[in-house]
Amino acid sequence: MIAACTIVSPNYIAYARTLSASYLAQHPGHSFYVLIVADLEPHDRRAFEGEAFTPVMLSEIGLEDLRAQGMKYDILELNTNVKPTFMKYLLKKFELEKLVYLDPDIFVYSRLTPVFEALETANAVLTPHITSPLLEDGKRPNEQDYLYNGTYNLGFIGVRRGEETNRILSWWERRCLDSGFSEGRTGLFVDQKWMNLAPGLFNGVSILKHPGCNMAYWNLHERILNQTAEGGYVVNADAPLCFFHFSGIEVTDPGMLSKNTDRFRLADRPDLQTIFAEYKAAVVKVKNSAAEDIPYGFDRFSDGTVVTRLARRIYSMQQIQWGIQDPFNAAGGFALFAKRLGLVAGKEPPKKATWREFRPNDRKVEMVHRCLKMALRVLGPNRYELLMRYLAHIAVLRHQNVFLKD
Repeated sequence: MIAACTIVSPNYIAYARTLSASYLAQHPGHSFYVLIVADLEPHDRRAFEGEAFTPVMLSEIGLEDLRAQGMKYDILELNTNVKPTFMKYLLKKFELEKLVYLDPDIFVYSRLTPVFEALETANAVLTPHITSPLLEDGKRPNEQDYLYNGTYNLGFIGVRRGEETNRILSWWERRCLDSGFSEGRTGLFVDQKWMNLAPGLFNGVSILKHPGCNMAYWNLHERILNQTAEGGYVVNADAPLCFFHFSGIEVTDPGMLSKNTDRFRLADRPDLQTIFAEYKAAVVKVKNSAAEDIPYGFDRFSDGTVVTRLARRIYSMQQIQWGIQDPFNAAGGFALFAKRLGLVAGKEPPKKATWREFRPNDRKVEMVHRCLKMALRVLGPNRYELLMRYLAHIAVLRHQNVFLKD
């Protein structure tokens, strides 16, 4: 048996519908599974019945200490870090021979023949972000971004049933559940960065460079899309487009290519305009608030107080202190600890701050700069460097020892 799968929280279910329909249209007879990552009430599960895909609830896959993982990781981290556990579960429960994971913001345009052919001999198949050098033109992403985020894009992975595959997935699972943080300062980026090591650690890890597999904003410098007379798509005039990854898209913005790049704009890529318009319309068409409005659940304590990233990071480093207690219980030890130390700040979700909002000429920033200049004069260059190294260390939220010692 051959199957494919994806992972979403309820707010992203329209993407899973669109992906699964596109995959099953190209692969009749296959199965498609969707893991729903949320702390669901029993009645909420009915919202996922009657879909073309088979829904799987997070509580079903045998995740170790589910609620602790829900506290330790934010929504992006949890969705990505349960990937190997989910894939192991599917391979075993449904006795699958081959399994493909695809991110929900992917659309399948033709049979994944290059993937399945590679899996005839390979245990796992990965696709690199880029297969040719990028210009050093100041645009993003650049090659340094792939050193930061990972060589391979884990919006896709294909595996074949076997002992070596189980070793790969078990190793990956342990790394994800223990240290799957989105934490660039320590060299971590959820599930993705770990797989840099896989080709050197395990046998049969194939690197697939087929231009029609995992086409996305990160490889547009090397791939041009053409539409065929039959209505299909080919890449670079000859390779069938197997699947396009619409990463960073905003379906309600007709002009957006991706929020994650300034290297290309949709207005400058006429070869992409039709496919983007069709995809955005397809996702919007299947939106359904009955499922999308179901709360994620792992973002608040039981009294409605929002769990902050700082609170999650402190919990991850001192988790053993609270043992088997439910970390989301507002009357429990961790919630009381977080409130006492001011790690949380109420029931309204905070406005997400981004680096783009940083203003180097802000008066508060200038005050910090004056303090640093004074520190240099007081400490001298050698001790000042040591201070900077310490500040870099505690800039990682998990290293906030002032809280861990409370």
